[in-house]
Amino acid sequence: AVVSTQSTGGIKETDLLRLQKIQNSAVRFIYGSRGLRGVTKMRRDLHFLPVRSLFDCKVCLLTYKCVNGLAPPYMSDLIKLRKPKAQVVRLDSDTTLLYEPYKKKDYHYEYTEKAFFISGPKLWNSLPRNEREADSVGYFKNLLKTQLFKIAYDEP
Repeated sequence: AVVSTQSTGGIKETDLLRLQKIQNSAVRFIYGSRGLRGVTKMRRDLHFLPVRSLFDCKVCLLTYKCVNGLAPPYMSDLIKLRKPKAQVVRLDSDTTLLYEPYKKKDYHYEYTEKAFFISGPKLWNSLPRNEREADSVGYFKNLLKTQLFKIAYDEP
């Protein structure tokens, strides 16, 4: 399972690119590098996640807190565990998966994809099961950041 990097928490793509440029400038400043040199390797060496991955991390962390009763009720009420089907199939036995609401045609697509009640479960369900079953927030964050780091920098 792979974490999706489509969610940006409601931020426009142009603003996301601006934030990424700011992070890249900070990395160049730390290294004392001039503008034309690639920044990806330097960012990886500093263990900085790209901005889009940071947004995914925040959404997954909030979803973890909702699932485990650590978030405020108005947020937790947006997230529902998926109910297993009456006839259990091997692939349906995972009780850590969340219900993903169907997109209704009367909703504007751009807004529904960015809504927490859609993007949270979508990202959560894409996580490996061992991450979804983490027993503490600290351990979950450690597993999640490691996973996002591997995805961002194409590591096995």
